[in-house]
Amino acid sequence: MTIMQQNRSPVLNEIEPEITQMLETFGYELVLSELKGPAGAKTLTLYVDKPGGVDSDECAEMIKKVAVVLETLDTQRHNYNIIVSSPGIERPLTNEKDFERFSGRSATLTLQQAQGRQTLTGVLRGLSKGCVVIERGTDTVEVPVADLVAAHLTAN
Repeated sequence: MTIMQQNRSPVLNEIEPEITQMLETFGYELVLSELKGPAGAKTLTLYVDKPGGVDSDECAEMIKKVAVVLETLDTQRHNYNIIVSSPGIERPLTNEKDFERFSGRSATLTLQQAQGRQTLTGVLRGLSKGCVVIERGTDTVEVPVADLVAAHLTAN
C-alpha cells in the first residue's frame, strides 16, 4: 500500500503499474515516481532501488526500458523526458513496508495535523496499528500513517 499520495497525477496512477511490473522483472523496486512540468514538457522522474543499490549505468538502461513501456501504453500522450535515479542516502519512505524494512534507521517524518505541519526526526521502530512508531530520545511517538505528508531516511 502506497502512502502520501496527495495531489497525485491521474497519469501516474495509469502508467505506474506497468512501469512497476517492468522494473520488478529486472530486479528493481520503484521507490517513488513524480510527474512535473507544463503540458508538452513533462518530466517523469522515477527513483528506483535494488539490494546493493543502483548505479548510473543501470539508471540509463532503465530509462530505455521505461520509454518502451510508455510507447506501448500510448505514444501520443506519453511523450515525456524520463529521469531514472537512485533514491539516494536519504531515501524516501513511500509505503508501509518501508517503515518495517528500515526499522532501526534514523528518519524524518513530516506530518499534517489539525494544529499544522510538524517534523519529527528519530529512529524508526516499525508500524503498530496504522501508526509509524518513531523513537525520539527517551520518548516513543506513534504517528498515524494518514497524517504523513512525507518521510525519508536521514544520514547520520
